Amino acid sequence: MAAATFDTLRDEIDWLAETVISRRSEGTSWRDQAVLVRRNATLAPVFQALRERDVPVEIVGLGGLLGLPEIAPIVSTLRILDDVTANPDVAALLTGPRWRFGLADLEVLGDRAKALAARPERQRDFGEALAQAVTQADPGEVVSLLDAVADPGDAPLSAEARRRLGRFASELAELRRHAAEPVADLVARVIHAIGIEAELVSAGSDTSQIDRFLAEVAGYVDVDGDGSLTGLLAYLDAEEDFGEGLLQAVPSQDDSVKLLTVHRAKGLEWDTVYLPSLVDKVFPSEPRSAVWAQRAETLPAQLRGDAASIPQLGEYTRDGINGYREALKAEHRLAEDRLAYVAVTRAKRFLVASSHVWTPGNVRPRTESPYFAAIRAAAEGLGTYLDETTRDLDANPIPSEPVRASWPQPPDPERVAALRGAARLVAEAAPLVGADRAARDDWAWQSGTLSESEAATVAAWDQSITHLTQLQTRRRTQTVQLPDGLSVTALMALRRDEQEFAASLLRRMPRRPSTATRVGIRFHTWLQERFELPAALDEVTPEPSVASDELTALIAAFEAGQFAHRVPLGVEVPFLMRRGPHVLRGRIDAVYRWEEGSYRFLVVDWKTTDGAANPLQLAVYRQAWAEAQGIDPALVAAAFYHVASDALRFVAAPASLIDRAIAGREQA
Repeated sequence: MAAATFDTLRDEIDWLAETVISRRSEGTSWRDQAVLVRRNATLAPVFQALRERDVPVEIVGLGGLLGLPEIAPIVSTLRILDDVTANPDVAALLTGPRWRFGLADLEVLGDRAKALAARPERQRDFGEALAQAVTQADPGEVVSLLDAVADPGDAPLSAEARRRLGRFASELAELRRHAAEPVADLVARVIHAIGIEAELVSAGSDTSQIDRFLAEVAGYVDVDGDGSLTGLLAYLDAEEDFGEGLLQAVPSQDDSVKLLTVHRAKGLEWDTVYLPSLVDKVFPSEPRSAVWAQRAETLPAQLRGDAASIPQLGEYTRDGINGYREALKAEHRLAEDRLAYVAVTRAKRFLVASSHVWTPGNVRPRTESPYFAAIRAAAEGLGTYLDETTRDLDANPIPSEPVRASWPQPPDPERVAALRGAARLVAEAAPLVGADRAARDDWAWQSGTLSESEAATVAAWDQSITHLTQLQTRRRTQTVQLPDGLSVTALMALRRDEQEFAASLLRRMPRRPSTATRVGIRFHTWLQERFELPAALDEVTPEPSVASDELTALIAAFEAGQFAHRVPLGVEVPFLMRRGPHVLRGRIDAVYRWEEGSYRFLVVDWKTTDGAANPLQLAVYRQAWAEAQGIDPALVAAAFYHVASDALRFVAAPASLIDRAIAGREQA
C-alpha cells in the first residue's frame, strides 16, 4: 500500500492522476484500476484530471455523471420541460457555451419576467379563480424567465440576443410537443436537439458518458415501467441529494479506469484501488440523521423498515432526546466504519490512500481522517508514505482573491474560424443544389487549394470520422447486459432482432411519430374510460381532443362488434411476473370470464391495425393472469381481437414462447 498527503486538493488529484498513469506503465491495465470516493462531488475533478491526460475513464453510476459538463445541459433542459419556473436551469442554459447570454442580457430578461408576472390577467369568474387558487401557485408569486423568453416585448436586447432567444424558444416549443413521449425517448430527443453529442464529436471528445447517462435513464425505466419525466427528475434529485448509489454498480468491460462511490463498489474488486480525499467530515462523513421528534420531514424511527436494527427514542424528555441523538451518532459512525472496510478491501494487490489540508475557500485546515491515519501508519512502516505538505502554513495557500475570467466563456477562435469557413463554402455551393455532377465537380476544382483554415477544417472532419468509426466498431462488438426488468414490448423487440435491441440499449433514439400508434393509444384510453367510468355506457364519448376519423371509425366498429356488451373483469390490468432472473412487466388489454370448452378466462389484445400480431405477447399475458389467479394456464384462453373487422383470433400461447425468447439471451 501507499499513502500521500498534500497541501491542496488540486495537488492531491494531480498526483493521483499521475500515479494512475505510472501504474499503467508498470503493467497494470486501465480496467484494473479504480478510484473510490465517499462523495459524488469528488468524482468530477478526478474525471477531469484523468481526461486531461488522455486516460480512458468511466464514471460508474448516476451521481457522478450529473456533475459532468456534457450532462448538465441535458438535465437542465429536462427540468425546463417539466417545470416552467425552473429559472436556475434557464439561466444556466442561456449563459452556457451554446447560447452565450451575458449578465446584462440576463438581467434584462429578469426584469421582463417580473413585469409579465405583475401584469393583471383577464377577468375570471369566481369558479375559475377558485379552481386556480386551489390547484396552482398564485400567479403573482411566480416569476418565470421562460415567460420573458417567449415574450421579450420591447426589452432592451440586441438584435443578436433576440435571434438567439427566438431559436432557444423555438427549440423548447418543439421539445414540449414531445413531452408526453416515453421518458427514454424524450431524453434521446433532447440530446439530439441541443446538439451536445455533435459538439463533443466535432471537438474530438469522448461521448461515452452520454451513453452511460442514457443507460441510467433506461435503468430507471426498467424499475418503473410507467416512468414519467417528473419521476425521472425526482430520481435524479434523490441521487444528487443522497449520493450513495440507489443501485449496485455494473461497470463496463471497457479498458478504462473506473470512478465510483464506495457504496457502489460493494461486491467488486480491482487490482489497484485509490481512496482520495480521506479527510475528516468527508470520510467519515458528518452524521445526517435527525431526531425525528424535532424534524417534521424525518420519518419516525419506529415506522422505518429497519426499525429493529436502528436506535429508538425511548423517552420524550430532554435527556431522552440527547441520549437518542448520541445513539444516532454512534450508529452513523459504525456505518461509516463498515463502509471504510468495504473501501479498503476492494483492492486485490495495491491500495493507495491520499489526503489534503486545504480546499478553495477553507479558513481552517482540514484534519486527516482516522481511516487515513491507519493507512498512513502502515505505509510509513513500509516506506511508502509521501508527505508533500508545507508544515509552516498557517493560512490557506489557495489565492483568496476572486478569479477573473470572461463570462460567458468566449468561443474558441479556431473553432469560430472553421465554422465561418464552412458557412462560406455552403453559401458558395448553394446554387449547385440540383445541378448535375459535372457542374459540382467543376465548382470543386475551381474552388482551388485549401487554405490553412480550410485544411484545419478538413483535418477536424477526418478526426470526427475516425472517432465515429471507432465508436461504431466498439458498439458492434460491445456486450450488453440484458436488464433485469423487461417490458413485454422490450421482450418482443429482443425476440425480433437481438442486435437491434442491444443497440437500442446502448443508444436510445426517439421513435418516429406514428399516426397508427397515436390512434391505438387513444382507442385504448377511450376503451378504458368506457368500462371504468360510472356513467352509462352510451354516455361515454371521446373527448374532442382525441377524436379523429380513424378513432371514430374504430369506436363505431367496437360498438357494433361482439365485445360491445360484454363486461370485462379488468382492462389495462398491470402485472409483474418473474421469469428466471428477469421480471416481466406490462398491462393486459382486457380479461373476460370465458366459460367455453375447458377455459374459464380469456385474455384479449386489441388490434387496431392489420399489422402482424406476435403470440409472444399473449403468452406473457396468459401466464401472468394465471399466476395472479393461482390457476393452471390451461384454463386461460388467449386471442387477438381485430376491432375494425370484428374478428376474434384465438392463438396457442404456451409459456415456452417466453422461455425461448429469454433463453440464451442473458447477453443481448
